Amino acid sequence: MDLRPLIENTIQNDIRHAHYNKVVKLAETYEAFIMNEPTVDEEGNLRYPLNNYLRQFVRREDADLFKQRKNLTKQYVPSICSQIMRPFTKVVRSNRIIKLIDHTDKSVVDDMEDTITNFYGEGDNNGVDQFLSERFLPLSFTDPNAWIWITFNKFDGDQEKPQTFPVEYSSKSVINYRIKNDKTQWVIVKLNFTYLSKDDKEKIGERFIIFGPNMSVEYKEIPKDIKEPLDAGVGLWENKQKKKFMIYEYAHKSERVPLMRVGYRRDLSTKSETFVNPFHYEALPLLMQFVKISSELQLSITLHAFPKQVTYKEECDAKGCTDGFLMDGTTMCKICSGTGKKIHTTAADILEIPLPPNKRMDEIVDASKLSAYIDFPGDVLNFLDKYADKLEKKIIRMVYNSESLVQTQFNTATEAEIDVESIYDTLHPFADKYSELWMFFVKLTALYRGHDKVDVFHKFNSDYKFKPLNQLLQDLKMANESHAPSYIRESINNDIADIIYADDQTELAQIRIKNKHFPFPGKTDFEIQNIILNNLATKPNQVLYANFDNIFDMIEIENKNFYQMTYVKQREILKEKVELIIEELSPSAPTNNLNLN
Repeated sequence: MDLRPLIENTIQNDIRHAHYNKVVKLAETYEAFIMNEPTVDEEGNLRYPLNNYLRQFVRREDADLFKQRKNLTKQYVPSICSQIMRPFTKVVRSNRIIKLIDHTDKSVVDDMEDTITNFYGEGDNNGVDQFLSERFLPLSFTDPNAWIWITFNKFDGDQEKPQTFPVEYSSKSVINYRIKNDKTQWVIVKLNFTYLSKDDKEKIGERFIIFGPNMSVEYKEIPKDIKEPLDAGVGLWENKQKKKFMIYEYAHKSERVPLMRVGYRRDLSTKSETFVNPFHYEALPLLMQFVKISSELQLSITLHAFPKQVTYKEECDAKGCTDGFLMDGTTMCKICSGTGKKIHTTAADILEIPLPPNKRMDEIVDASKLSAYIDFPGDVLNFLDKYADKLEKKIIRMVYNSESLVQTQFNTATEAEIDVESIYDTLHPFADKYSELWMFFVKLTALYRGHDKVDVFHKFNSDYKFKPLNQLLQDLKMANESHAPSYIRESINNDIADIIYADDQTELAQIRIKNKHFPFPGKTDFEIQNIILNNLATKPNQVLYANFDNIFDMIEIENKNFYQMTYVKQREILKEKVELIIEELSPSAPTNNLNLN
C-alpha cells in the first residue's frame, strides 16, 4: 500500500474523517461532565466547562442574573460520574482472570514477562495491566474514540531487542482513517512540535503521521524561520501553499496497523462507525438535567435561605444626599451607600426608634408594622432537594439497570442475585475490551521481540465479585444446609477470603496456597469427622488435617520462600512433615520419659 498519496491528500485539502467534529465534541462533553476542569480567561477568572450546559431562563432571568447563577453554582456532577465509574474498577482489580503467555521455550516466556513488566510504569507489576488500569479505564469514559499506538524506540538489532510501550492519540489528533470490514487500513494523526526560530523564540510546527500495515510515514513541516535544520529524511514535499515538509519512513513490519481504538460501545447515530462512553445513552441526558436542577437548588439556598424583608421606603436624609449622591453628582453618599434610601440591611444592624415624650405616649407605633419579613416557602427547597437526590439515584440505576448501588436491602436473596447480574451485564463488554487490548498489546510485543508461535490469551471470569460479605455468608449457610457439593462451598469460602483479605494480598496468596493443600476442601467439620471415623481417608490425609496449622507453622519457620515454590515442591515438603509425624505416632516409636521422680 502506497501511503504517501493518502497523507499528502489529507494535508493538501485539510481533510477530516466524516465523524471528526462529532467525536471531538463528544470528548469535550465527557471531560466537562467527568472532570469539569476550570480554565482561566483573559481577565483571570476561572471558567468551568459545565457552566456552558446551563441555560438562561429568559422570562425571569436577565444576562446579569444568569451570570450570577453561574458564579454561584458549584457542580458536583463529576462526583456522580465518579460513582458511575467506580464499579468498573472491580473488573480491573479482579483476580479471577485466565491469563496466558506460553511457548515451548521457557526463555521466551521469561523474556515476554520481563518485557511487559517494563511496558508502562516504574513498578515491578505487569506494565500492560497497569496501563490498562490507569489509562484505558478513564479514556473509555472521557475519549472513547482515542487510539493507542504500540511502538518502540530505536535499538541495535545486533545486540538488543525492542522494548514496546504505548502512545495515546486523542480523537482530536486522529484526523483521518479508513476501516473496512471492521479492520483498520490506515490512520493519520496530526501533531505539533516545537522549534527554535532564528530570533531564538520557541514556535510551533506541524507533524503528520500515517500508519499502515507494515510501515509508517511522517511529514514534518520545515518552517521558513527555523534556526537549526531538521534531520535528513527520505525526501521533501511541498504543498500548494508552499509549505515544505521533510519525509521520514519507519518500517514496523507488524502486518497490521499497530493502533487500536479505546471504545467498545458503538454510536448508533454514526451507524456504529464510532464509539460513545459507557453511560452515554442511559445517563448523559439525566446528567444534563441534573446540571440545571443542581444550579437552581444552590441558587435557591444561597439567595433565599434568609427571610426577605418588606419595609416602607424612606428617603435618605443625610446632608447633601440626592438619590444617593452628593451635590457634585459623582460622589456617593456614605450613609445610604448610593441607594438614596434608609434600609435595614443586615442582621447586625439595629433600627432605633425614639420614644415620644411622656405626654404623647399614645403616639407609640407598633414596631412590627414598620417592616415585615416573608419566609421563603420551605416546601420548594425540600422539593428541589428531594428531586435532585431522586435524580442522582435514577442516573446510577439507569446505567446499571440495578438497585444494588443505591440501596442496601432486598426482599429476597433471589432478588439480590438478579440485581447483581444486571450490573455484570453492564461491565461485561468493558471486560471483553480490556482482554482484547491486553492480547493486542502482548501479541505485538511478541512480534517486535521476534518470538514466533507465542500463545497469548486473556479472559475475565463472568463473576466480578460484587456480592457483599453478609450475602456470601448467607450463601455459605444455604450451601451447607442444602448439602451442596464441596467444590461449591470451597468457591464461596474463597470469595469470603477475597473480601476479608482484600487489603493484604500477601496473606491472601498464602491462604490460597494453604487451601490447595488442605486434604478435605469444602467439607464441613461434621463431614470430615464422619470421613475419618469410617476410615474413608488415608492416614497421611488424616494426619495432615489434624496437624494442619502446626505443620505450616514449622514449614514457614524452616522455609522462608515456601510460598514462592512450585506446587510440586510444596507437596514434597508437606509429605516429609506428615511422614515424620506418622513415624512419631507409630507404636514402635520411642517415647520421652515424663516421670520427674
